[in-house]
Amino acid sequence: MDDHFEINNWLKNLRKREEDDLKKDNKDIENDWTEEVIIPEAIYERFSKDEQSTWHYCDLKDIYCKKDIFEIFGVLPDMLNTCFSKRFYNLTKEELIEWANIGKNINTQLPIDDVLILYTQ
Repeated sequence: MDDHFEINNWLKNLRKREEDDLKKDNKDIENDWTEEVIIPEAIYERFSKDEQSTWHYCDLKDIYCKKDIFEIFGVLPDMLNTCFSKRFYNLTKEELIEWANIGKNINTQLPIDDVLILYTQ
C-alpha cells in the first residue's frame, strides 16, 4: 500500500472495524487496547490530518533502555528519529500483515525505518 489515498482509506476502514468491535465487546480503547503501533515520521506524514490527530509523539527512550536501543536500532538513544504511536484493539492477522507491508514500503536510511508493534500482556 503505497498511495496516500489508499493508506488513509485503509485506516478509515480499520477505525470503523475497531469501533464496531469495541462496541460489540463493551470495551474502551483507553483501558482495553491490545496493540500499540509505532511508526516513523516518514509514514506518519502520509496520513490525513484527521488521522494524524489520533497519533501521539512516541519517545522510544521511554520504552527501551539505552543498551536495548543500541542493540535493536544500532544507534545511541539521542540519534533515534521521530516516531508516533497509536493504540489499537484486536488487530486482525490481515491488519498486522498490512502494517508490516506499510513498513516495508519506506526506506529512509534512518535508525527506525519500519513499523513496530507492541502487545499488551
